This record gives sequence, structure tokens and C-alpha cells, in this order.
Amino acid sequence: MTRESIAETIIGIIKEVMPHDDCSTLQDDDVPFANRINMDSMDFLDVVLALQKKYKIEIPDEDFGRLRNMKSTLDYLESRLKA
Repeated sequence: MTRESIAETIIGIIKEVMPHDDCSTLQDDDVPFANRINMDSMDFLDVVLALQKKYKIEIPDEDFGRLRNMKSTLDYLESRLKA
């Protein structure tokens, strides 16, 4: 699984959760999702739950801080999916 395919999956999930937001601005960088799209805490939880379901992994609450932007989310998922 490549970083690009994981990024596509994340963007696809965000589009499902937030169909009215423009996800074209999401990039592999440190800008928080909330600064690029109108993601609130409930949207964030929906995205996390969808990621858990898609990748069949458990993401503990204490790791949520590592999922606040695309770069850190990709880094986190890459390391979890390689394990």
C-alpha cells in the first residue's frame, strides 16, 4: 500500500463524511484539516471510525492528536499498516 493510495482513501472518506466541502486543498503537509476544510469534532470522529473500518485497525483515543493533518495521518497509518 503506497502513501498515495492511503491519501486517496483518506480523501475519499472525508468526501463521504463531508460531501459539501472542497477536498481539493488537502495536501501532504502539516496544515490542520480544520484549516483547510470545515471539519468539526464530530466529522473528525466519523473519519476516524471510517479509517478503522477500512483498514481493520483500532485507533486509540490517545492517538487522535496524530491525525490532525494529512501528513501526520499518513505517517501514522503507514506505520500502523506496516506493523
